[in-house]
Amino acid sequence: MAINFPRREKAAAKVGPRLEISPLDLEAQMSNQHGLSALLCAAETWEPFAWKGNDLSSPMRALYAAESRGLLQKRGDRPVEVAIADIAADINGYLLTFGKKTISENAVLNNLRQAALYLNAALGISIRPDRQSMTVQVVGELETVETIERYFSQVEAKLKKLGSQIKHAEAMGYSVSHVLQAAESATGIKLLTSA
Repeated sequence: MAINFPRREKAAAKVGPRLEISPLDLEAQMSNQHGLSALLCAAETWEPFAWKGNDLSSPMRALYAAESRGLLQKRGDRPVEVAIADIAADINGYLLTFGKKTISENAVLNNLRQAALYLNAALGISIRPDRQSMTVQVVGELETVETIERYFSQVEAKLKKLGSQIKHAEAMGYSVSHVLQAAESATGIKLLTSA
């Protein structure tokens, strides 16, 4: 006899909610060696993602080890690159003390990618695990500016068309505020027209 197991339409959450923290408080946390992992570990809403039993989850363990190796530090104005091999060695040393199986550098890279999703969802911070160089680093100011410029150039023409349509709607008295609110809710970007 076949059993019909329950299913649902909505998938389980892969990340927790955005943490409400001011930019000043976040900057202060980033000056602590384990500032980012401490924020996620302390947040009740992130508990299922940060902890596995009474131990850190694999992504959080990788983040914590990266922070121990200087992930949040800078050399001059550039973020420090941390070798994934060093992170793997730290994690494997920890696992061996408990008689657990060691993990590969590839597994650490994948765990760091998951941690990157966590940080982006919770705090809006981007870290970049890089397979080519087998390093991880906080995305720096120059890279962020270049990425914003690249994305803007890809959508600039469409934004101009969108702006002219919004002006047309305003001139004609059409109600499009619900569309703009939905776009802001979906993207986090507020659309304003120039006078």
